Amino acid sequence: MSIPPSSLKSLSSLHEHAMGFSTNCENIQHAERKHEMQAFVMTLDGIEPDEDDQDLLFIQLSVDTVYASYAAAQNRVRQYTQLLTLLKREENLWAERVEKAKYVLPEYKSRWVQHCQAS
Repeated sequence: MSIPPSSLKSLSSLHEHAMGFSTNCENIQHAERKHEMQAFVMTLDGIEPDEDDQDLLFIQLSVDTVYASYAAAQNRVRQYTQLLTLLKREENLWAERVEKAKYVLPEYKSRWVQHCQAS
């Protein structure tokens, strides 16, 4: 019984993939051992690997910064919404004035009519 060449190619590919996986596992295990060794040496030197007060302060300030940025973004959205409301109100007032102006001289066509309709 012979194995077709395409199957041999697939088997070779699977074998290479499996070899890469084992190499990755070995690299991860090596990194873990290295980290354990560093932690062990640090404890021998009296260095605590746990977080200290400065780490905690940094984390607290980082969280506060996120909340402050979020509050500032909310404030900007509120301000832009108010500005948009004011601009829309002004646009509506000018639209009313335009309608009233049409009745003053019904046959007159302002040069601005084409410009405003194009916008």
